Amino acid sequence: MLDFLKEELQFLIIIPIWILIGMSFAPFAYLVIPATLLLMKNREMYPEIFMGFLLILILSDTNPEYVSMRWVKTFKNVYMLVIAGIFILDREKFAPHSRIFTIFLPFIVYSYFPLIFSGNPLIGVQKTISYSLLLLIVPNYVLYSYRRIGWTFFRNLILFVMVILVTGYLISFINPRIVFISGRFRAYFGNPNGLGIFTYLIFVLFTLINFVKKDLFSIVEKVIIYGLVVYFLILCGSRTSLASVLIFLLLTRFYAISPYLGFVVFLISLAVVEIAIANIHIIVYYFGLQDFMRLETLDDGSGRYFAWGFAWAKIQDFFLMGGGFANDEYIMRQHYPYLRSMGHHGGVHNSYLTMWFNMGLIGLLIYFRSFILVFIRASKRVKIAFPIMLSVLFSILYESWINGSLNPFTITLFISLTIISESEIYDWKSREENESEIGDEDEHALSSVPTLK
Repeated sequence: MLDFLKEELQFLIIIPIWILIGMSFAPFAYLVIPATLLLMKNREMYPEIFMGFLLILILSDTNPEYVSMRWVKTFKNVYMLVIAGIFILDREKFAPHSRIFTIFLPFIVYSYFPLIFSGNPLIGVQKTISYSLLLLIVPNYVLYSYRRIGWTFFRNLILFVMVILVTGYLISFINPRIVFISGRFRAYFGNPNGLGIFTYLIFVLFTLINFVKKDLFSIVEKVIIYGLVVYFLILCGSRTSLASVLIFLLLTRFYAISPYLGFVVFLISLAVVEIAIANIHIIVYYFGLQDFMRLETLDDGSGRYFAWGFAWAKIQDFFLMGGGFANDEYIMRQHYPYLRSMGHHGGVHNSYLTMWFNMGLIGLLIYFRSFILVFIRASKRVKIAFPIMLSVLFSILYESWINGSLNPFTITLFISLTIISESEIYDWKSREENESEIGDEDEHALSSVPTLK
C-alpha cells in the first residue's frame, strides 16, 4: 500500500483538485481537467488517465440531491471524448488492439438501426456512440496500461478502488446522512444497490486477478481487501449482489473440478432459488434476517415485478427491432405518474428487458451472442470464466446496469473481460518463459561466437 501511495502520490493529489474545482466553479473544470489529461498523456500516464475515468464514473452516480456534484454527470461525457481522442490520435501506440471490440462489432453496427424507431433520436444517438466508444476504449486502455507497467497496473487499480470505498466510509464519521440512506451504506453512489453492484464486480475482478497472478497481493493484503469488499457489500444491504457473489463462489469451486459439474450445480442453484423464493418469509424469519432482507419489499421485488410486467407490455411495440438506446427511459418516463401511483420508482430493473426494449429481439440475441462468445473462448484457459459469466447473467436479471456505458459497473465488467480475453495478460507466465528461453538461446549463441585476440 505504501508503494502505491508513493507511486501514485501525484495523481492522488490531482484528484481532490479536480473535485474542488468542479464543486467551486464547474465551468472551469471543463477546461482544467481535459488540459490535465493532455499533460498526463504527454507523460505517458495512461494508467492514471484510465483510473481517473473510473473515478469520474463513480462520482457521476452520486445522489443528484448534492448540487455541488451534479457537474460530474455531464462532465463524464467530456472525459470520454477526451480519452477517445487520445486513443484515436495514438492508435498506433495502442497496437495491437484488443479483440473485444471486434467480437462486439456486429452488435455495434446493428445498434444504429433501431434508432429509426426512437422517440428521442438525439439522446439515442449519443448513447449509441457512447456505448461504441466504451467497447473500443476500455479494453485498449487496460491492455496498453498493462503493457506499460505490467501487473502493477492491476494492483494499483484495486488499491485505488479501496481508497475510494474507504474514504466514502470515513465520510460517515463526519456526516452519516451523506453516505447512508435508510440505514444502508451507499458511499459515493446514488443508492445502496449501486454500491452493491460495484462491490460484487470488484469482488469478481479481484478474484480473477488473484487467479491469474497468484502472488500479486500478499496473504494479508488479500484478507484485508476481501474483508473490506464483503463488509461494504453487507453494509449496503443489496440482496441481489450478495446472491451474485455467493453464486460466483459456489460455481468457482465446482467448475474447478469439472465444467459439467459446475453447470449442473448452476441449474440446481436456480431450482433452489425458486424454492427459496416460494418460502422466503419462513426462511427470513427463521434466520432473523427481516431487517437485512427488507421483508416488506420481498413480495413485489421492490417494485421490480410490476415494472417487468409493464415493460413487457410496452416491448410488444418494439419486439423485433427495438427503439434504440434510451428507448426504455423515454417510454418509462412518459408513464412515471402511473408507475409512481403503483408504488414503482425507477426504470425497468432488468437488463434483458431493457436490451429488448432498446435493441429488439434481434439486438438482444446479437449482444449476448458476443457476450457469451467471449467467455466460451476464455474458458479454455481461464477456469473461472463461466462462473463469472453465470453470476453476471444473474446480477443483470434484477438491474439494467449492463445497458449503460457511462456508469462504474459496465467499465468494471469490461476490465474483467479484457483480462480473460487477452493472451498477453492471462498467459503472462508462458510468455515470460518463452522470452526467457529466447534470451538464453541468444546468450548461448553469443558465447559460442569466436573472439579475436
